[in-house]
Amino acid sequence: MVHPELIKAHENLTNAYPYYFKKYEYLKKHGFFENLKHAEFDTIKESMIKESIVKTKQIVFEVTDQCNLNCTYCAYGELYDCFDKRSHKNMNIKYAINLLKYIFDLKHKGKNNKLTISFYGGEPLLSINFIKRIVEVAKQLNYEKDLDLIFTMTTNATLIHKCIDFLVSNKFKLLVSLDGNEVNHSYRMFSKNKKNSFKKVIENLDMIQKDYPDYFINNIIFNSVLHNRNSIKDIYEFIYARYHKIPRIAELNMTDIKPDKKVLLENMFLSKRKSEEEYQKEGSYLSLKMTDKTLLYREISDFFKQYSINFYISYISALLDNEEKYLPTSTCLPFDKKIFLTNRNKLLPCEKINYKYSLGKVNESVMIDIEEITRQYNFYYNQLKRICQYCYAYRYCGLCMFKIENLDRLNTEEFVCDAFYDKKAFQNKLHRIFSFLEKYPNEISNILENIITV
Repeated sequence: MVHPELIKAHENLTNAYPYYFKKYEYLKKHGFFENLKHAEFDTIKESMIKESIVKTKQIVFEVTDQCNLNCTYCAYGELYDCFDKRSHKNMNIKYAINLLKYIFDLKHKGKNNKLTISFYGGEPLLSINFIKRIVEVAKQLNYEKDLDLIFTMTTNATLIHKCIDFLVSNKFKLLVSLDGNEVNHSYRMFSKNKKNSFKKVIENLDMIQKDYPDYFINNIIFNSVLHNRNSIKDIYEFIYARYHKIPRIAELNMTDIKPDKKVLLENMFLSKRKSEEEYQKEGSYLSLKMTDKTLLYREISDFFKQYSINFYISYISALLDNEEKYLPTSTCLPFDKKIFLTNRNKLLPCEKINYKYSLGKVNESVMIDIEEITRQYNFYYNQLKRICQYCYAYRYCGLCMFKIENLDRLNTEEFVCDAFYDKKAFQNKLHRIFSFLEKYPNEISNILENIITV
């Protein structure tokens, strides 16, 4: 997609401005108008996976599949089919410690190495003794390694009052689920009485804000789910007004849905992009303050990660190579960012991935077949590149291959990638990006200053 005057120069039309004729000749000389080349795609090697395990940044424990809430849209609830059967099962503490020891043994000593240990559920606070034991063991293991050790937890906040002193003393970072005001939050009901959990969540949050103000400011963040009972406006304005916090906001998961529940999910679904656009039109102080949290802003940042000089500052080898190679999609290398242990002892690279894609298991020992993982990933990559090489957005795909609904049909002619960009779709993307930058020119420097790729 180029300036209309450059198109005139390309077509040698006499009504083009002379400046653009010169600019066109310059760009043409430097290969700007060459025919599109197919992307060069790479594969992963066993050594890359081994290094990822050593350098993994986070261990996540699925502490329990029990929960005191029964949220209508829960990813582990009756609407989805992407997890092992829920049976009020707690994680085996011995196996969890085995994984801890395995990772600590691999870690290099020193504060420059950060390791986050996270607790996930169900509701993890239903198994507080497990959490306390893991924290104790992790600290003991860290005496020798001296890592920058961080503890985090995802919680519905209904039980925090029972163990707040422990959480504060160990500086837990808490990701609290809150969908906005009482009506917005009404899908999050207690299992026993089906009542909205809102009042208990707010009671606990207000208590922490009052009794532990510094902890509240520094250690609590919010996660909200967008649906048909709230909006971007509702979420931001309630949470920011009450707690002066900017929440994370996620759409409903629209993959791995049980066939007979699809209509129900579709009726609950609310597009984050559309809700953001509606809020931005208001032009209020808060809506403008949230500009850098929007999907469009993230889309622009991802674009500039690959198409600005920052990419070459971060990856100097790319500046020297004649051919740049990419892995199809933006799927993380196995265990590069985190290693997730389910309460049924399966290892996954992330808690958001269907459990059928397990990459190992833990019991008396940690079992990770690196050769098999390499083979499996490269099978996917070799099939995906047939599609990706024709995608105009292959450099900043943003798609995890494990979130592709029909990944199991990857090697068939019926396979379709919903994130594929043809020429027209890519033109529309560029239009969105440059329209935004024309409207907010000062954001260009902000984006470039903050996207040095790591």
